[in-house]
Amino acid sequence: MRFLFAFAAVLGYASAGVLGPLVYGANPGDVQAAHIDAAVAAQDHVRAVGEGQARAAEAAIQYNTEAVRQTAEAHRDINENAYWNSVAAGQNLVAAAQTQQAALDGAAAAYRAAHVGVPALGYAAPYGIAPYGLAAPYGIHGLGLHY
Repeated sequence: MRFLFAFAAVLGYASAGVLGPLVYGANPGDVQAAHIDAAVAAQDHVRAVGEGQARAAEAAIQYNTEAVRQTAEAHRDINENAYWNSVAAGQNLVAAAQTQQAALDGAAAAYRAAHVGVPALGYAAPYGIAPYGLAAPYGIHGLGLHY
């Protein structure tokens, strides 16, 4: 019989632990502890979500900043190349104008040399000074030679 009383006591104690909250209601301390645990878990979850959003926003800002920097650098390179190309084109234009001016000066000097004689001889020969010191605009007169 002692065994029966011991068995009933153990069975009663075990069933009281499992069925106790259903029969007697919840313990106010346990309810308060569960509420605190739930509140802390919710706060941790909200904090984790907020930190994730902050990291995502920071990554987006860094990406946009890098994109703006690369775009600005590309525009600077384009503008710098355009500037130096225009400087080179201007220098080429000046060099071409100077070359043309030198060619015109050379042609004018050749024309003057061909049509202006030596002042001591009196006449100009069309292609330089005629032999024997006599120069005429269209050849050497008096010798029967004509160019």
